[in-house]
Amino acid sequence: MILYHGSNVEVQHPNLIKANRTLDFGNGFYTTTNKEQAYKWAQIKKKRENNENGYISIYEVSEDILDNKDLNIIVFSEASKEWLEFVINNRMNVDYKHSYDIIKGPVADDRVYACLNAFENKFMDMDTAIRELKTYELADQISFHSEKAIGILEFINSEVV
Repeated sequence: MILYHGSNVEVQHPNLIKANRTLDFGNGFYTTTNKEQAYKWAQIKKKRENNENGYISIYEVSEDILDNKDLNIIVFSEASKEWLEFVINNRMNVDYKHSYDIIKGPVADDRVYACLNAFENKFMDMDTAIRELKTYELADQISFHSEKAIGILEFINSEVV
């Protein structure tokens, strides 16, 4: 399986770095199977860091990575109540910690954030939020949260974007 990581630098050797902001699945190294999504991440990071270029780093992992019994893995196959609660916990509760090595699920983009804000501010209930989220075509993200998990990534190449 090919995975992409968008950034303002080429990342040949991924590291677990504590983010200076809250992320959908907590601190970790984020990838996607969707090259267009990685491009968006690279553009955002390039602008945030005031860099001239963005980079898409490309990795290969085994097709059965999500079946690895040696790792603690959770897969959210769609925007669901469980996914929404998990994302909100990671984004809103600074003390929230999980023990997953790898997490796969939908990306919470700007439209999703608007929906999350409406839910958090009690303008819509959980069922309405989930119904709304299911109408969006969401890219995926696969995040790595342990050194053991990151060690699975095999760097192939990068592209300047």
